[in-house]
Amino acid sequence: MSAADLPPPFAFPPDRAPHALEAAIKALHRLAQRDGDDVPGQLLETTALALDVARASLWRMLPGRRGIRCQVMFERGVGVTTPDIALDAAAAPAYFEAVEALLVLAAEDAQRDPRTAELAEGYLAPLGIGAMLDVPVCEFGEIVGVLCLEHVGPPRRWTSAEQLFVSSISGLLSQRHDRLRMAAAEDERKHQLLFDAATGLAGRSLFVDRLAREVAELAPGQDLAVIALDLERLRSLAHRYGGDFANAVMGEAAARIAQMVPPARTGRIADDTFALWVTGDRAQGLATRLAGRLQRALAVPMSAPDGDSLEFSTAVGIVPGARAEPDADRLLRDALTAAFSAARKGRGRIEVVWPEVRSELQSSLELERDVRRAADAREFTFFLQPVVDLATGRAVGAEALMRWPRGRREVPPSHFVPLLEDSGLIPQVHMGLVRELFAWARDIGLLQRRPGFRLHVNFAPAQIQAPSFVAELRDTARAYGVEGLLVCEITENTLFASGDDAATTLRYLAEMGIPVSLDDFGTGFASLSHLIDLPLHGLKIDRSFCLRCTDDPKARAIVAGLIGLAGHLGLDVVAEGVETEAQRALLRSLGARQAQGYLFAPAVDLDTFAARWL
Repeated sequence: MSAADLPPPFAFPPDRAPHALEAAIKALHRLAQRDGDDVPGQLLETTALALDVARASLWRMLPGRRGIRCQVMFERGVGVTTPDIALDAAAAPAYFEAVEALLVLAAEDAQRDPRTAELAEGYLAPLGIGAMLDVPVCEFGEIVGVLCLEHVGPPRRWTSAEQLFVSSISGLLSQRHDRLRMAAAEDERKHQLLFDAATGLAGRSLFVDRLAREVAELAPGQDLAVIALDLERLRSLAHRYGGDFANAVMGEAAARIAQMVPPARTGRIADDTFALWVTGDRAQGLATRLAGRLQRALAVPMSAPDGDSLEFSTAVGIVPGARAEPDADRLLRDALTAAFSAARKGRGRIEVVWPEVRSELQSSLELERDVRRAADAREFTFFLQPVVDLATGRAVGAEALMRWPRGRREVPPSHFVPLLEDSGLIPQVHMGLVRELFAWARDIGLLQRRPGFRLHVNFAPAQIQAPSFVAELRDTARAYGVEGLLVCEITENTLFASGDDAATTLRYLAEMGIPVSLDDFGTGFASLSHLIDLPLHGLKIDRSFCLRCTDDPKARAIVAGLIGLAGHLGLDVVAEGVETEAQRALLRSLGARQAQGYLFAPAVDLDTFAARWL
């Protein structure tokens, strides 16, 4: 293998970098998997030629961390050698401190950089070394050596792509060290079990094992914080582009993380989730700063197979205080729960969880288990809130809202609906409720009693994206004899998350005579072009505008504009969140015909609704 076999990622335009990086990692991975004492030398040679440096060397940590000794070196014009060179930690404390931080050490002016200047007189200057690019190599989470690249000549700027590349090489070397420690007969099997194939990172079990070892060996005065990173939207992209693309995205994400955190401290815990840890005397502060940097790195757009530019937000959970909670598995679970909680609160949130609030985390975990149990026991139900004609005060429709009566108290939908969505239970639970709603409408003769009455039902992205969704909805309505009763609602956020799948589904629904209304309009990601391009029947003005319309001239102008625009486009309009007579009067004066909100009635069970409004 030579440098010609390795297309360097920095040689490609930014939009092709992920593909180039993937090719590079695959090429080097094949080499790293080979047995033989010559493999490290070949890796160093390939790396030196690819990055155009004079020397590439691999150093081994001495016992007691008292220094490092050169294990193998590639030097242009000389080849691969094993020179007897050692570096005493006491002679270069700043350098070793940087190495121990487990970060990429990019010294662009090595003889002046505070981290490497200690090496100038005895090592750098005599050899004419102007720049260094060093990264630690780990073995089962422990630093065992250093990968060192040396540029002979004037100072040199190390690009982010070059730093990413050398981090990837370090990761491969770390993995190779880990693998070689396993028994030869069990090597491949254990590697597959312990490591994630798409990223090369540790899976959950190996990550917990490494974390437990790190916690047990914490030095006095040091603490540890665990960070969980949840990439939002990945599941919808996996459905849209396929699992291979989702894995490629996670591979690119892992590479970006590797620029800041060594792979030996990182794991892929789930399809869309990474975890890592940091140590230090102020671990929480370090973790928070690192989390922000990671969010910014992961937010850089990636290219989709169809050419779209995809942006990601990352929810982060941080759990400091390993000394207070030394159970590695518990630390990880708490961090994952914190990330999940952050994701529910909004895009790109960071949530730090301390020991005193772990009871809340436990409650969250218990709630997740209860949601699964409730789904099996069919405890969820639909309540109906009337959609009222503003001129007559009569209900012309109703919105079906999910409710969970849990004992004597009702769990807010904002708590259990995200859990149903994340667990993949929402399609079966929701369609079961739709069938119950249709059966109720059939049994009371709703279409016969109230011709033109409509039931508005909101559907989740996982349902909209399912290929069988439209046919199942049509067949269910036919089976219960309630065709023409349903209005399918979709939120702006669902439209954004589902992409082209949503547009295709909406067209199929329109062809089958099922009207579609855009819910919560004005607060999500939909553009006005969607009102033209998509086969919409109506829209709902989000309650945040209606609540403010009597006091805020800007909100009033937006509501008036949306009502007028919808009228010109032939769309039905429902104003949500009406709570006062003043709001009702103003909305009517602006041309609104239908509204819903607490002024008219809260959502009630089906029988109560029938008695009050039908």
